[in-house]
Amino acid sequence: MPIAITTLQLSQIITAVGGLGTAAFGLLEALKPFFSSINRMGLSNIQSTISALTPGQTGDGVPCDPLNAPPQKSILATIEANWVNGADLAAQKAVAKSLIKLHLSPGTAEAVAKNINVDPATLRSIAVKTLAGTPLAQAESDVFSRFDLIVTSMLDGAYQFSDQVYRNKTRALAALLAIVLALAGAWSLEGAILFSQAHWHDLALAFLVGVLATPLAPIAKDISTALATAVNTMQAVKTVLPR
Repeated sequence: MPIAITTLQLSQIITAVGGLGTAAFGLLEALKPFFSSINRMGLSNIQSTISALTPGQTGDGVPCDPLNAPPQKSILATIEANWVNGADLAAQKAVAKSLIKLHLSPGTAEAVAKNINVDPATLRSIAVKTLAGTPLAQAESDVFSRFDLIVTSMLDGAYQFSDQVYRNKTRALAALLAIVLALAGAWSLEGAILFSQAHWHDLALAFLVGVLATPLAPIAKDISTALATAVNTMQAVKTVLPR
């Protein structure tokens, strides 16, 4: 038997489903202090990029970490802290680039040059002159400018990709929570019989509501308003135009 759904009821359904999605996102936020891995989603790609740009020093009798510069371990810890705390992406990239430049030394220049495809000898000369406070030659300034642009591009790509991974995974987790909440709501109405063959349609409906909840959460109000506006517009048109 078909069920007639009025515009008001459809608007209420959309708002309710969107509210479930908002609740799922809120519950996910509440779970973050207990599951620290949620905040670290996407971080691994950033860490691998920065690790390639802050290698240890090479050479006989040379310490692994450059003098007067933070070691790679501290750099990665700073990057992780900024990511976990949700700092502005532009600020995170600026801090990362500053730390990478600070870590550059004659002992790390060759490895860095290979990872970013610039001349190792020139980059090493740049590192030596930078430490000594000596002005760079024009050719060295050009290479250093390319170094800056390449590092900026690599960091931008790493952060954008990681941000997309984080957003996709959190949406997936929120959708899973929304499905669980929808099933819990259906169970509170139907009880154990919800999982019987006779009520499979209620179970499927609860699952569908949970799946739609998170995509609808940010736009539920807009859809409801647009739907009401469209209905009012059609009613106004029908009163003016003859059939």
